[in-house]
Amino acid sequence: MIPENHIPDEQKKKLRDIYQETLFNNFVPWWEKHSIDKEFGGYLTRLERDGTPYSYDKDMWMTGREVWMFSHIYNNYKQERQWGDYAKHGLDFMLKYAFKDDGKMYFRLNRKGEPLSNVLSLYTEVFASIAMAEYCKIEPNDELKQQAMIMYDRIMKRLGQPSDTPLLGYPLNAEFHLHAHDMVRLTVAWVYNDIWPSKKFEDDITLSWQSVIERHWKPEYKVLFENVAMDGSLMLDLPEGRMFHPGHAIESAWMMMEVAEKISNEELMSTSIDILLASLEHGWDNEFGGLRYVTNFDWTPPHNLEADMKLWWPHGESLYALLFAWAKTGRSDLEDWYNRVHDYTFSHFPDTEYGEWFGYLNRDGSPVWTAKANGWKGFFHLPRIFFRSYQLLS
Repeated sequence: MIPENHIPDEQKKKLRDIYQETLFNNFVPWWEKHSIDKEFGGYLTRLERDGTPYSYDKDMWMTGREVWMFSHIYNNYKQERQWGDYAKHGLDFMLKYAFKDDGKMYFRLNRKGEPLSNVLSLYTEVFASIAMAEYCKIEPNDELKQQAMIMYDRIMKRLGQPSDTPLLGYPLNAEFHLHAHDMVRLTVAWVYNDIWPSKKFEDDITLSWQSVIERHWKPEYKVLFENVAMDGSLMLDLPEGRMFHPGHAIESAWMMMEVAEKISNEELMSTSIDILLASLEHGWDNEFGGLRYVTNFDWTPPHNLEADMKLWWPHGESLYALLFAWAKTGRSDLEDWYNRVHDYTFSHFPDTEYGEWFGYLNRDGSPVWTAKANGWKGFFHLPRIFFRSYQLLS
């Protein structure tokens, strides 16, 4: 992925083995065993600690993510037949049941594919689109590619537009620019450009990272704000305008590092590392360890009652972002931060009895509950960053 790697060879091999072992001998087999619905098609997305379903509802944005993940490891690690089959298994169910007549998508279906909710259609379409694109690399299909391209254009028209709902909840009489829109635009454009290289996708990648830097990153505050005005000005009179989401900021940081490496933009690389470190320094819980889920930049009370909880995915994003930055620069401060995050993450989240990882911890590190999958936690964040980390270290 990058031409130089400053991580010492002995450490590099040790870490590579950890990521490879955890991904391919833990995460992947767990989801293969418990998530594939062989009776009705698609994936089971609500699973107890031991993999037993506690609900048979199927969340379509999690389905899109899982199709993409199985397709991605098939395309980029090893062409194992079952991974292609599992990807098609989820894709077929999604294509048959998830789409409305207008091309938008149901957010949640029951086990048989009957709709239960229309909520969050845009983000469902985002992950369905990358699933379709990635699967086209396994099995080229002109009709599926055309549908993916139509979805791409429809999604891009809606991203970056003024939003009156900065958080999941009710609309406000205000116009926000959402960092989440830049993130998902970059995600989709990156995947499409990897499958079908095009200036169109490159331009959307550029638009995305420039918007993150110019609108949301405020170096004078050392904060990447989630919600700003359309022109990038702050909206600090509203609690929604004070929101800082360490995990999102760090996820954007590694995405922009990958872009910076690809286009040889040292300034973008440096700024992305600044965002990474500022996010860790602000969000890290110095008393109990781990990364807080959400704060307000000024430590006024955030909306989210789970603000002080420690979630699986921000820690995963941090591991890869720090590995990438450390490998690129060799800086000791990045190595120190990596070791701190690694030690906390690997000592708190893994379930050594039933496999996979716990997703939700209290501030003190104890599990809130032990289920392994719900409408938000699935086969995506951890395998994605573990595979990227493995590739980086290889």
